[in-house]
Amino acid sequence: MIIVDGRTDREKLVELLRLPEQTHLEFKAELDLTDKHDELNFVKDAVSMSNRPPGGYILVGVNDDGTLALPTGTITDRARFDGARLGDMIRKYIEGEVHAISQIHEVDGHEVVLIHLPHHRDGLPVPMSKLGQFPGPNGKQVVVFREGDVLVREGAKNTPLRHAHWNDLLRLRDQRLREEARAQVDSLIADLAAAMRSGGPGPALVPLSLEMADDAFGEAVVSHLEVDSDIRLRQFLGRAAALVSSNPDEHLAALDKITILAAHAMYFERAAVASKAIDSLFDAYAKFGHGNAAARLDIITRVYVLGSLAVRLRQWAAVHDLALRPYPPGGDMYIYSSWIRHGQVDASRADLFPKGKGGMMISAARVLMSDQPAMRPDVPDGAVSDPGDLAHDDALFNSLCQFDILYCLIVAAEGQHHGSGYAAASAMNQDRADPAFEVVADDPEARAAMFPTSDEREIATAMAQVYTAARGESFGFGGHWGSLPHGAQQFVSNHLGEDT
Repeated sequence: MIIVDGRTDREKLVELLRLPEQTHLEFKAELDLTDKHDELNFVKDAVSMSNRPPGGYILVGVNDDGTLALPTGTITDRARFDGARLGDMIRKYIEGEVHAISQIHEVDGHEVVLIHLPHHRDGLPVPMSKLGQFPGPNGKQVVVFREGDVLVREGAKNTPLRHAHWNDLLRLRDQRLREEARAQVDSLIADLAAAMRSGGPGPALVPLSLEMADDAFGEAVVSHLEVDSDIRLRQFLGRAAALVSSNPDEHLAALDKITILAAHAMYFERAAVASKAIDSLFDAYAKFGHGNAAARLDIITRVYVLGSLAVRLRQWAAVHDLALRPYPPGGDMYIYSSWIRHGQVDASRADLFPKGKGGMMISAARVLMSDQPAMRPDVPDGAVSDPGDLAHDDALFNSLCQFDILYCLIVAAEGQHHGSGYAAASAMNQDRADPAFEVVADDPEARAAMFPTSDEREIATAMAQVYTAARGESFGFGGHWGSLPHGAQQFVSNHLGEDT
């Protein structure tokens, strides 16, 4: 499963190198853009990738098996891989537009060009506008594509557009058209909710509906929270949770609404309502049967969204509540201490991401929050950095990494069942995750809220275990984890009498 989020940073490259070639990911061992054969085949790959929503990535300098192919210094003219120049080259052969965003990275003595090809803004596939051919070894022209060809990516190859592709190609365009059609109504609903709130509490409340746009739904939720009435909120949660597992066509919309409701309840410090919303997510998760790994992963991704919000709001009891929910909830079978770990393993076994590696949820959760402001009531759009140039202090990404570490620490110290946490943040820069170790070491109140049944020695033991495992995992991603932050190291040494 590829998370096409527009990022081209080194951490994104590390994420992609763990995956095999597929519909949204192409490897090229080398690419000589001065050679007509290479140029035309790259154009064909780029257009096919861009035609298949939501776009994808091409990695130059990577063999088909995922190993690195180009020692550092092999690419003598890096300017040829500038995104603007690549875009200009592609547009010579097409009707419409294809944009390219690129960065060159060095990994383990090799260089890799990471190229992102986003899907077209209008949601329609782009045809080729001219013949693409080059002289073959026998003097005959070899045709790569013809004028009028419409190519799309399917698996690890390019294929002509077929009827079976249209539903996938037009899905995002249809969604955008539906959103535009209802935008005026949703704006009126949002204005009505705001007007009711400014007029003071009263018996009339904006009804909660699955069909509402997310921003309007968020305003409606706030109107209920402000009059301190949770009856309709709880009723909605029950209905939405039932739809998650019983209606495949509605399950994502229902999940989003539950997540938005939980996020606003957390933001306005309505702990009981937030806990009820998390209960609803867990109830929906528990109702899925075998073979529903993708649907379960959708829920766990939203758990990360809420966990990152809890970190930013310093609601440490909510972090504990999200992390430590055993699954399955009853019986004498193998029980995971955390539904998060169960969701990771289930998704891995279903080949949704590499076996044992749960890092995809961090990227997926950031995309979700970036696209849906109602899930991040504390972070306005102006504070969300461009995913193509992810800042070192990105609030969304960093809080996701910190929640990931805290979940692992809580499971290690408080878990009563099986399945230790997997530190997906080990694939990211360590400074994104370090504040999680620091808050546990330095803040007694936070520590007590996240570890209510553990003493400090048990917490220190968990910290040493999680950090050691994360650092070990990081070696597979370039080894960019060093030592524990000073305060956390001191906490471990004070209670265990050793250095980590």
